[in-house]
Amino acid sequence: MAAATFDSFRYGLAVLLVRCPDLRRYAHIAHWWTEEIENYGDAVRFRDKLRDEDGDRLLLDEYEQLCTELEAELHSHFGASGML
Repeated sequence: MAAATFDSFRYGLAVLLVRCPDLRRYAHIAHWWTEEIENYGDAVRFRDKLRDEDGDRLLLDEYEQLCTELEAELHSHFGASGML
């Protein structure tokens, strides 16, 4: 049996589309920013782990900021594509 792997792109895209519903109609072009969406997915996942485990508050704050910045960056990518 093959080991299950985590798909950072799918996770990141799902979270992004929940947080930014205005981007849902443009999900079909999300593959243009695969690496950025994967990074966002990884950052969100780690941030949520820190939240769940009452992790280091400074690190949690840093990841909260990182997630916000990555969201804004992805939003601007969609906007720059001329699709918004």
